[in-house]
Amino acid sequence: MSFEVDPVSLHGYAALLSRAESDAKECKSYFAANVPVLSPTTEGLINPVCYEHVGVREKVGAMLDHLVVLLGSSSAELARAATRYAESDRGAAAKLDDSYPITDRPSPRRN
Repeated sequence: MSFEVDPVSLHGYAALLSRAESDAKECKSYFAANVPVLSPTTEGLINPVCYEHVGVREKVGAMLDHLVVLLGSSSAELARAATRYAESDRGAAAKLDDSYPITDRPSPRRN
């Protein structure tokens, strides 16, 4: 069993989540601008619908808030992980190169 991480792919996925965060922010703005706040009156047949609307509006707003935070923090953490993996790979490669003996290399010129 082996484990391999491609830092470039992690950076790509972090960018994808960042775009999704922007989309979620746009959705949140659209929701705030286009879903009205209904105020139930003291009497009336439509009051139960208004109460449901208020509750659903609050839940959807909270879900969008949570989605923006989740996508933003996930994108940032994936970018940090990709950077750490890339640095780790460079460090391991340098250490491996340093472990090989130095050899004399012939000149590429022919005399």
